[in-house]
Amino acid sequence: MTIPTSLTCIVFFGKTGSGKTMLLQQLENSGYPTINIEQTASHRGSAFGGMLLPPQPSQDEFENVLQNKFLLHSHSPYIFIEQKVSPVGILRLPGWLNAKMNEGISLQLEVEKKTRVQNILKAYGPAGKESFLTALNKLHKRLPHPVMQQLEALLQEENYTSFITLMLDYYDATTNYTTDNKQRINVPVSGNNPSADAKEVLTVLERFGIVIF
Repeated sequence: MTIPTSLTCIVFFGKTGSGKTMLLQQLENSGYPTINIEQTASHRGSAFGGMLLPPQPSQDEFENVLQNKFLLHSHSPYIFIEQKVSPVGILRLPGWLNAKMNEGISLQLEVEKKTRVQNILKAYGPAGKESFLTALNKLHKRLPHPVMQQLEALLQEENYTSFITLMLDYYDATTNYTTDNKQRINVPVSGNNPSADAKEVLTVLERFGIVIF
């Protein structure tokens, strides 16, 4: 399948819980061209990323849906997408999509940590203690034993806010949120008001001469 080479990706970067997926959904609902990798992969990308989501598709199904969605928006000069690093659960991003994102326009969403904690709590909290413990166990080789003990104790107490805050300390310190040396457009957003955040993103893009429609 031929991928449109003229279509430019506008790629959302941001730390865990920044509301990138909510922003994408808002833009899609407003008629803007988008690809939602998390929705297509049925996974959010972290050790906890499969919680409360259906089983993942096969690699072939995943790639076919991505290609079809890309072609669906081939009439547009731009398409919004969230930055993701392979693997996403059990799935790997196709090379052509990585290349398109690397060539694209990068927006760095700046969101307060308190809001990020609230976003994650809202998305994952309903999964419950056992699901959190199962997911946390996947990190036992990556986290120092004292930190694992502290996290497990917080989950046993069902203190999800403190658990998420501590997990973000780990992710923020160890995750490479930049992945390349490209210059990014910084966009301070609320992280919890997708409508206002979408307007801010579009306004910032217009300042740089990028008009989607």
